[in-house]
Amino acid sequence: MNQEAKGDLILSGSGESGGGSFTKVVINGSGKITGDVNCEHLECNGSAKIYGNITSETTLIQGSTDIQGNLTSEDIKVHGDSDVNGTIVFREMEIKGHTGVNQSLKGDTLHLEGMMKVKGDVEVETADLNGAFTIGGLLNGDRIDIELHGKSKVKEIGGETISVKRSGRSLLNLDKIIKTWSKELHADLIEGDQINLQYTKAKVVRGNNIEIGPGCEIELIEYGNDLQVSDKAKVKKTEKWE
Repeated sequence: MNQEAKGDLILSGSGESGGGSFTKVVINGSGKITGDVNCEHLECNGSAKIYGNITSETTLIQGSTDIQGNLTSEDIKVHGDSDVNGTIVFREMEIKGHTGVNQSLKGDTLHLEGMMKVKGDVEVETADLNGAFTIGGLLNGDRIDIELHGKSKVKEIGGETISVKRSGRSLLNLDKIIKTWSKELHADLIEGDQINLQYTKAKVVRGNNIEIGPGCEIELIEYGNDLQVSDKAKVKKTEKWE
């Protein structure tokens, strides 16, 4: 990191601080930071509110954290509840709790075992989404694997290989929270090279090799090479590329 660190910032109990450059920032209890934060490690174990942008090498959120800015971090682990008013940029991100993002989410590897709500786009290289999510824009990646634990919604999906199926396993306490929701995915457009869908409702599915499994309701399928449709799926119209 380019900035010169100036020691650690530890907030325990009920504490407040301004922003700055630190080696380590740890918030235990109820803490508030006003200003931008640059650090090697950020750890939030209680209730934290940060009014500024965060740049860190590693981030661990185990409590409830509200960031009124952007979060840029090489490695992010959310094992609690996080809300980010701006954009999250990362190399690897693991969500085993709940994350809300008011703008977009961009990175290399995303692993979800919980709940996620992103108002903008999600742009990654690989995504393993096990849980329930809402994405207001585009979900884009080379490989996208979705294992549904609840009702999920995305405007568009684009990728090389796309897989959607229902989960047959329990995931932490997530199933208790969303047990009244149906395990299905809703999308306007799904476009990729290799597509395998189950329990998906979509307006348009477009790809080279497409397999439509049980529980799907698709209005239009456009395909280039191979199309397989389960007798437990509903497809209104298919078109093969010339």
